[in-house]
Amino acid sequence: MSDRDAVLKQFLRLEVARKGRLTSYAFGAFALFSFMYGYGCVKFLPIIKVTSIFLTILAVIRFLLFKKIVEKNYITAKEWLWSVIIINLNGIGFGIILNLASFELQLTGHHFAMTTTLIAGLVGASIVTLSYFPILFIPFQTYLLIPQIFIILYYYFSPHKINYLPLILMYVMYYIYQLKQFRSYRSDLVQLFTYQIELEQKNKELEESKDVIVDQTVKLVHASRLAVLGEMSVGIAHEINNPLSVISSSVQMLDRSAKTDRLNQEVIINYAEKIYKAVARISSIVKGLKLLANQSERVPKKEVLVSEILNETTPFYQEHFNALGIKLNIKPLPEQKIFCHPVQISQVLMNLLKNASDAILEGQENERWISLDCKTDHEFFYFMISNSGKKISQEMARKLFTPFLTTKKNGTGIGLSISLAIMKEHDGEIYLDYDHFAHTTFVVKLPISKTS
Repeated sequence: MSDRDAVLKQFLRLEVARKGRLTSYAFGAFALFSFMYGYGCVKFLPIIKVTSIFLTILAVIRFLLFKKIVEKNYITAKEWLWSVIIINLNGIGFGIILNLASFELQLTGHHFAMTTTLIAGLVGASIVTLSYFPILFIPFQTYLLIPQIFIILYYYFSPHKINYLPLILMYVMYYIYQLKQFRSYRSDLVQLFTYQIELEQKNKELEESKDVIVDQTVKLVHASRLAVLGEMSVGIAHEINNPLSVISSSVQMLDRSAKTDRLNQEVIINYAEKIYKAVARISSIVKGLKLLANQSERVPKKEVLVSEILNETTPFYQEHFNALGIKLNIKPLPEQKIFCHPVQISQVLMNLLKNASDAILEGQENERWISLDCKTDHEFFYFMISNSGKKISQEMARKLFTPFLTTKKNGTGIGLSISLAIMKEHDGEIYLDYDHFAHTTFVVKLPISKTS
């Protein structure tokens, strides 16, 4: 048996328990009604009353069993066996009561009309409650209808010679009709539940895939961040080497001054300031690197000045751009605060700066520049990054943010898609403004801090 068939069988058995718990009330009420009414019988009345008491007790047991199954939402093989036994005992009990009444009433009178009505009701209701399994439905129908057919045949061949042939045919046709209804109804139910199981399985697989995608996305973001660090390594090394050179030369000059007795307070203060500024510069670079390498999504957002973000971002590329002959033009920045993850916004800006430098190098333009401008309105702050490279085509502009799409030989195609995800998480936007600028210009749009 396949896993899906096992799940379907479990599901159908649970449906029997769910509906069986509700029909326990009806079966109990029917048993009490039979005990009090008696269907006008005299000869078989004691048997009817004893059977009614038995069915009342059985209805309570049936209700408790199905209640337990429904609450835990699982049915064991042993519980299913007991369910089958109880349902069959119900069918036998009802068959005894109604068929004995029909026999004693000799198929006549208003009591017999009540008996046949109840038989029809039980037989019809079993389509809804027992149609999941032949082992439940067919015996239940048989206990009620087949004895009734034999009772009609008995009186048909009795000395009274009453013509009960139409009634016999009606019961036979009713029995066959119920079996056909069972097959049709069960087929529809099984198909419905199969679709439901497959849908739940697909939803489960989708959730699992979603978790995998989220996990892979986080890893890609982190890998992209580290890749940016790797690409900036040359500039960073030069950036740290400069203050280290200042520190080294200052220490050497202090040493020479001490050896030649020219060391005085003014000389010490002068070189100490140079060393302090160099150390502060190195500390700033290291701090920026640590922030960029961290998993910043674990850190809560905060209010931060735009100038602070750029101070942590642009130094990494400044030396790299100088080595490539690219001039970085940064327009004056307003004292504006935004509510964000500073490291993530820094990563977006660095991705755009790196893309801009790549576009310039691919075109081999004589004039090499990158412009970082900004503006603000009542609700948003805008970074605008332009470059002197060849303008992106309209066709490529429409597909820029597609994951893994790249025009670079060694590109990953995830930088812009990650930047887009970061901006959405900040309730902002990143887009290519194709119509308002002569050069390729990306716009980063961020909500202004409410308290600024």
